[in-house]
Amino acid sequence: MNLRKRKNKKNKFLKRGLILVILVIGAAALYKGYKQYNTKKVQANETVADHKVKVKNNKKITNKEEKKKNVIENKWNNVNEEGQKYIYDAAKVKDIIDKKVSNDGKKVVFLTFDDGPSLTVTPKILDTLKQYNVKATFSLVGKEINVSEGSRNLVKRIYNEGNAIANHTYSHNMGILYPQNKTNVDGFINEVDETNNIIKGILGQGFNTRVVRMPGGYMSRTYYHDPNLPQLDAKLNERGIYNIDWNASDFDSEGKKKNAAELIEEVKKSAGSQEKVIVLMHDTYGKEEVAKALPQIIEYFKNQGYEFRTIS
Repeated sequence: MNLRKRKNKKNKFLKRGLILVILVIGAAALYKGYKQYNTKKVQANETVADHKVKVKNNKKITNKEEKKKNVIENKWNNVNEEGQKYIYDAAKVKDIIDKKVSNDGKKVVFLTFDDGPSLTVTPKILDTLKQYNVKATFSLVGKEINVSEGSRNLVKRIYNEGNAIANHTYSHNMGILYPQNKTNVDGFINEVDETNNIIKGILGQGFNTRVVRMPGGYMSRTYYHDPNLPQLDAKLNERGIYNIDWNASDFDSEGKKKNAAELIEEVKKSAGSQEKVIVLMHDTYGKEEVAKALPQIIEYFKNQGYEFRTIS
C-alpha cells in the first residue's frame, strides 16, 4: 500500500512537472510570438511614420518646386495673357542686337516706341496697332506716366491691348543719368526701380519687366567709352535685366524734322535686308508724324513677309 502511494505520488509529481514544462514552453512560445508581433508592429508603424514623413517632405519639395516654378513663370510679366503669343525672349533680342544670332529664315520685326506715354501721340499709335492687329513694345518714362490720370490710363491701355512694356528710367535726363559722361550706376538703377514701382501701382504688383532701354541707347555709352558700363552691366545682370537697343530707326529725333513720308523711307533704308529688325520710334509729344507714318511702316513689313513680335 505504501508502495502504491509512493508510486502515485511520483506519477503526480511527474505529471505536474510535465504540465509545468508545457506551460513554460507555451509561455516562451507566446512571449516569442508576442515579441515578433510587437517588432513587426513597431516596424510597420515606423514604415508608416517614415512614409508619412516622406510624403510630407515630398509635398514640401513639390510645393517648393511649384512655388519656384510659379516665381520663374511670373517673375517677368510685362505683357498680358493675350499678348503672350507675340513675345520674343529679351535675351534673344539682345543677341540680335549684339549680332550673335545666325539667320534662320524667319523674318521678325519689333516695333518699339520710346519716351511715352503722351496724351497726343500714344493713343494714335495704339489705334493703328489695334487696327492692324499688331503688337509693339513701349519703353515708358516714369515722369511721363505721372503727368496725369490720362497718362496712367494709357499705361493700362498699352498693357490691356497686348503690347509689351519696357523701362526707360524715370527722368530720361542725360545730365542726371550720365554726369560727366559717366553712368551714375546707383542713380540709374534707382530710376529703373522707381519707374517699375509706378507701373506696378497701375497694373498690379505682378508686373515686372526685364527690358530696359537706356536713354540715348547703350550704344552711345559704348561710343563714349563709359567706364561705369561694366558695373551697370553687373547690376542689371544680377536682376536678369537686358539693355535692348535697336538696329533700325525712323530717325524722328535726329537731324531736321521729318514728315511721315521721310520717316517711312528712313525705316526702309535702315532696316535694309536684315532678317530680324528692331525699329526705334518715339510716341512722345511732338511726334505726330510718327503716328501718321505708322500704317505704311506696318504695311511695308507685312508685304516683306515679316511677323511682328514684342520683347519680354
